Amino acid sequence: MTVQAIPVDLLLVNLKLKPSMFFLDGSFAQYVAFFSGFNVSSEATEIPLLEGFTEWITARTRSGYNLTWPALVLWSIWPEWNGSVSDWRKLDATSDKEAVRVLFKLLGAFKGVDPAAPGPTDTEGAP
Repeated sequence: MTVQAIPVDLLLVNLKLKPSMFFLDGSFAQYVAFFSGFNVSSEATEIPLLEGFTEWITARTRSGYNLTWPALVLWSIWPEWNGSVSDWRKLDATSDKEAVRVLFKLLGAFKGVDPAAPGPTDTEGAP
């Protein structure tokens, strides 16, 4: 029996539109945990989802060389972000939605797919 990987665009659309299908509440903190765990498990199957993502965001923002990818996502929205992990777990509802929107936008651009299916995390504006 051969296991086939789910296409990245399908994974991103389903995660964005139906987070509860993956036992997530749709918050930035839970998406960070999911993608971090998914990346670790995908490295074992040689299909790393986030390989190079930190470097890609760093090159795109031209700063934040010492930050993790979740902090870089937030830093791309709010350049004054201090990079503290404890702070991004306490985002207010509006900021959390924006962080999720930008996370999916950046992941889609990084992977060359369009997870822009309309959903509850869409808001107007761009980073």
